[in-house]
Amino acid sequence: MFMNFWYPAEESDQITSEPKKVKMLGLWFVLWRDDNDAVHCVANTCTHRGGSLGDGKVVKNCVQCPYHGWLFNGKGECERIPSLGPLKKVPERSRIDAYPVDERYGLVFVFLGDLPEHERPTIMPINEYGTDGWRTLRMRYNWKANYIRLVENQSDPSHVEYVHSGMGMAGQDENYRVPKFNIEESEWGAGAMTEFQTPGSPDEEMGKVIVKGPSDAGSGFHGASMTWTRIHFNATEGMNMYIYACPRDEDDLEIFLINTRNTRLDPQMDERFLERMAVAVEEDRIVVEKLDPVIPSKEAIGEFIVPADDVLMTYRRMLTEWQAKGWRIDVETMNASRQRTAYAIPGPARKELDQEWAVSPVPMLK
Repeated sequence: MFMNFWYPAEESDQITSEPKKVKMLGLWFVLWRDDNDAVHCVANTCTHRGGSLGDGKVVKNCVQCPYHGWLFNGKGECERIPSLGPLKKVPERSRIDAYPVDERYGLVFVFLGDLPEHERPTIMPINEYGTDGWRTLRMRYNWKANYIRLVENQSDPSHVEYVHSGMGMAGQDENYRVPKFNIEESEWGAGAMTEFQTPGSPDEEMGKVIVKGPSDAGSGFHGASMTWTRIHFNATEGMNMYIYACPRDEDDLEIFLINTRNTRLDPQMDERFLERMAVAVEEDRIVVEKLDPVIPSKEAIGEFIVPADDVLMTYRRMLTEWQAKGWRIDVETMNASRQRTAYAIPGPARKELDQEWAVSPVPMLK
């Protein structure tokens, strides 16, 4: 798993003035809203004796530890240590890690890392979000799968033929092949468009949208755990799917899917699109959750790669580059000592402040 990326922690309407305890990248965090409706996220472990802040409460816009009442603000600063009485200055080492937050697309994104703002990877944009002529739906799923398996699946054009009943021809065409495609690469991702033969839809209304014949479609990734898919039903109509995935752990994946469409905008059509999306997601889940091994090897042991895998191979190359930057968590080492050591994803303040920190930073691979 990688630090220094934005991850969707929760849906915006789920974050209130009560602490919300959320697991990300194998560790626990706590989120809450202050009186100005701003969302804050800090590491869950109290620097005193390891209390779980997410099981406390919010007092004066701070999260209060349920063990000894220490108060931490949204910057991670400790504002009060009750057992010491009134203090002119609370010791700096009592600070916990705090993380930048960005609310968009109905989700709360948290930047889990220590990069300064101008160096951070971006959140995958949805340029059509909230614009005229587009309708948006949001879905949520949990898979018992590794995030790399999800990204590679979504970036794989050849699985559509055999996995997705609404798009592929299930191998009926003996001359089936994946056409050559050109990869478009950006600073934080890559993807490609190609042509598919679709069987149409048995649903009369959806059949007006998904017609039998060629369909221009494509997919790709953005950062460590975000993906996009675009399907053009014809020259002017289509839909896009954006997945923002949060690895709760290496084999526990929270998936937030945002669907946008510029066709059949009547709200009464929402249910049909939701049903169609649910079927596609379930088709993917059944396959991905059974992949062996669950967590793919960084050396791609036991695989035979073909040209249709070029986008996911670009993803693997970028993962290697991000690991070389020191962004990949050494999960095996972390888990081996997890019961004896409190860890935190280092936040931006660790590079900004010259001080000692009570909680150890997560071990990293290089």
